[in-house]
Amino acid sequence: MDKDKKELEKSKAKKKNAGWWNPLWCSVEQRICNKALLLLGLSLAIALLVTPTFTISSHQHQLGEIADQNIKATQDLLIEDEPATQKKRKEAANQSPMVYDLDQRVAEQSIQRLESAFEAMRNHRGEKEITFPQQDSTFLGGYSIAELRRLPDMNSPNASPAATLEKEDFETLMGFAVPADVFGNLQENEFSKTIERKVAALLRDAYEQGIVVNKASLMQAHGESVLLRHRETNKEYFSPPPHTFPDLEEARRLVKMEAINQGQSVRETMTLSFLASRLLRPNLSFNLEETELRRERAHTEVRPVYIQVKQNEMLVREGQRIGPQELLKLNANYQQTSVQKQLLAFFTMFVFAAICLWVTHRVSHHHIPNLRLEYQDLLFLGILMVFLLLLGRSAMAFAGMIAENNLLLTNRVVIYAIPFSAGAMLACIFFGVTIALIFSLLLTLFAGLLFGKDFGLFLYFLIGSLVAAHAVSPCRNRMIPIRAGAIVGCTSVLLIVLHTMLTDQFTWGQAFLGAMLGFSGGLFAGILVTGFTPLAEMLFGYNTDIKLLELATMDQPLMQELMVQAPGTYHHSIIVGNMVEAAAKSIGANSLLAKVAAYYHDIGKIKKPLYFIENQFDCENRHEKLAPSMSSLILISHVKEGVELARQHRLGRDIVDIISQHHGKSFISFFYKKALEARERTKNTKGQDPPPINMDDYRYPGPKPQTREAGLVMLADVVEAACRSLTDPTPARIQGMVNRLINNIFTDGQLDECELTLKDLHHIAKRFNQILATIHHKRIEYPSTASSDVKGKGDVPDSNHREPKADKDKSGALRKDGKTDLKRLGIH
Repeated sequence: MDKDKKELEKSKAKKKNAGWWNPLWCSVEQRICNKALLLLGLSLAIALLVTPTFTISSHQHQLGEIADQNIKATQDLLIEDEPATQKKRKEAANQSPMVYDLDQRVAEQSIQRLESAFEAMRNHRGEKEITFPQQDSTFLGGYSIAELRRLPDMNSPNASPAATLEKEDFETLMGFAVPADVFGNLQENEFSKTIERKVAALLRDAYEQGIVVNKASLMQAHGESVLLRHRETNKEYFSPPPHTFPDLEEARRLVKMEAINQGQSVRETMTLSFLASRLLRPNLSFNLEETELRRERAHTEVRPVYIQVKQNEMLVREGQRIGPQELLKLNANYQQTSVQKQLLAFFTMFVFAAICLWVTHRVSHHHIPNLRLEYQDLLFLGILMVFLLLLGRSAMAFAGMIAENNLLLTNRVVIYAIPFSAGAMLACIFFGVTIALIFSLLLTLFAGLLFGKDFGLFLYFLIGSLVAAHAVSPCRNRMIPIRAGAIVGCTSVLLIVLHTMLTDQFTWGQAFLGAMLGFSGGLFAGILVTGFTPLAEMLFGYNTDIKLLELATMDQPLMQELMVQAPGTYHHSIIVGNMVEAAAKSIGANSLLAKVAAYYHDIGKIKKPLYFIENQFDCENRHEKLAPSMSSLILISHVKEGVELARQHRLGRDIVDIISQHHGKSFISFFYKKALEARERTKNTKGQDPPPINMDDYRYPGPKPQTREAGLVMLADVVEAACRSLTDPTPARIQGMVNRLINNIFTDGQLDECELTLKDLHHIAKRFNQILATIHHKRIEYPSTASSDVKGKGDVPDSNHREPKADKDKSGALRKDGKTDLKRLGIH
């Protein structure tokens, strides 16, 4: 971040000179802001995951457990006694009375029905024309007039007068069949009002007592009051036990007994008994909905029962068996954490995480060489850390649920299976062992805090991560992470067994279970890395050794196209790849990345292959008909076109960067001198001064090489192309040219921004000399056919000995100053 600050200060100075708007200053400021936001976001996520460990206790007491220490209340507590509260609420609900609705309309309808029928019969005997009175379905016992009379509505305006009433008509009005003797007795008494009043009196007495629909539900309220509610007036009153409300059958029996006292004769008694009993209907019904509503109301109105505990009050003593009330107090003591304490713990953890991350990044950036982490890299590592910590928090919750009913599968045993070593593997695969070790230290530090400030688990995960980072490097096979996971699993087994043997309550069952889960965690880490590596390569554009090996094969579409469209460039790229691979191994750089980048560094020449001299086979030079500025523009464009092709084919960020940097900001002196000559000729011919030539038009836009691998590709590209122009490439000439070109590039400042040292340049030149001397070694000249007098008839020429072709450019090989003409466009 200090480098960013220095760049920011320089940019601010440029901003003052260039005005209020400066794109470079904005880009540097944006990069610093992005890193600051990433630091805050990552610290926030870590604090959210770790804070519950400090505010919520993970210890769970069990009923009947023996307390191993004295435990006091940390603060004043007001604990709800849920069992007592539920018991009290249940009692209140049970004491709520059953509600019965008393419908007085039933009695009125029955009496009205009786009176209407008798009145109709009396009118009939007086030979009057009558119609049936208007009656609702309730009055007729649930039957409509049409059903009883088998006729349409008798009260409609178009209804004709009723026919002569007979016994069937009386039965229709009453709603039930009437025996002949009863009807005969009524006819004899001319349906007298005396019988009518006696039947009505029996009905009133029966309905006043109340007739229930189902007496079985009433029996449930034995010993409790029943609430009677008048349906019409909503008046309520309690009926104390015992409840003697009869049902319909019992009410009919009572009416028949009462009819004996009212009847003057046997026939009259039979008539009264029959009519009253058949007109009875239940008028007392159980209201289940209202009963449940009142019970629910009574249940909710009961206030909770609380237990008050003062601060420092002894909750349980050492050696005491934990009972239900003690367990209730202990759980409340652990869970009752104040909001202020939670906020304070969160703020503390947030600041601690931010300090750890910032200090680690600052120290590593200043004191570890070759440490280059961009914002995208920091974002990936942050996401990886949060993901693994979230996995750990989820595993803790899962372990808590399992450990409740399992003595062997404790929280700690389940935690052994968490694949934290996967983070070290992924960091090592993408960024190297150094970054992996730093990442592992931070991850395991936060993991130790996550698991309850457990130093043992911190060491367990730290050692596993260190072993994982070592075992996965180098990773040039998809099975390497699986093998590394198995090694981590074996290491975990050893650590778990040693830890279990040091505990007081050592059991072989627990040791075996922990070792099995520890090995599974290591193996699962390897599987996780194998699956996530291609995903990270695709999302973040990373190049792992495995992907580089895939790109190094000649079957890649870009390499096939380069071989067909630009064979000279293809051959040049292969040689450059061999040169940088050997040089990278000698200085400790990434040889695989350097070789693959060299294969693809000139893929931009696919667009216009014939404008580059290595692809011009016995054909005219197309630059002879172009202006020098246009030729320079074509040469410069192959870098931009190469970057576009690399991004289109997803070659990865590292290769894209090397393609854009492999020419740096070098100067195209050949066409610049050609432009100067053309300007001088124009001036002499036309006699006027042409516009001056801008040197920036003949310089590559850069940037300069930022890594050692990019610097190697630049050096090898220039050296290999220059050696092709030598007419007699002896080892001495090759060595002189290599040393001169490397020195020119160094003095031109093209290597200022990469980490190549003078010692590295010495080793690079040595390797270049060895390879180029081997490629351009002198071959034995085979004697011509014309002078084959001494050759035998059976002599066959060796295919490895070829007659050298005449050098078409030999006449122009030497300049006036004695220096070699490189014949390579863009090299000075």
